[in-house]
Amino acid sequence: MTSESATAERPISFSSRGQPSLLLEGVFHAPTEAELVPIIILCHPQPASSDMHDTLNIALARRLAESGILALRFNFRGVGKSQGQQTDGQLEPLDLAGAIDYALSESGGNPAKICVIGHGFGAYIALLYAPFDTRIRTVVSISLPLFRAASGFPKPFERPKLFVTGEFDEICPLYKLEPFVEQLKGPKGIKVIVGARHLMRGYEDAAVTTIVKYVKNWAEMPGV
Repeated sequence: MTSESATAERPISFSSRGQPSLLLEGVFHAPTEAELVPIIILCHPQPASSDMHDTLNIALARRLAESGILALRFNFRGVGKSQGQQTDGQLEPLDLAGAIDYALSESGGNPAKICVIGHGFGAYIALLYAPFDTRIRTVVSISLPLFRAASGFPKPFERPKLFVTGEFDEICPLYKLEPFVEQLKGPKGIKVIVGARHLMRGYEDAAVTTIVKYVKNWAEMPGV
């Protein structure tokens, strides 16, 4: 079965949480046979220079859908056709909340299996918001901008989490990531993409393979 026949992707719009509510744009990727399958929300890198069309973001969404998993990628407020203005992380968690609300309104998703995958700025937003939303069962943090997390997060995310970084990541170097992850509570792991830098350009396939393997293993574990 080819990926074209096995999956469908379509543009969507949905509302952020909070007041005023903003209309955000996204793309929904679904396997053609979706019944109680995991839901993955993808958060893109730095809004000033990236969006939901980031190459890794697209590759992840498509591979997840090919693996029988729902995936939703979207633009944070003030990016692309999403309404509002960028707030450098202050209100973007409300956008992620709205994306989860939308994904749950679609048929076929399993509300007990929600994962957020964030890259760069998106990883920061994922870890900032996830502890406050019990619907999120695991987080994959790609190239977390450690300078943003230097003083920690308001609340720890104690559920399973995977940290992915590039061998030559200048924003999330392994020697700084390891002690940061070590002090976190709950199940955690680190994967290094050999040869990659912060945005994983040219190493998308290796990153996607690593992340999808983690997500599929997590999805098959009962009660996690």
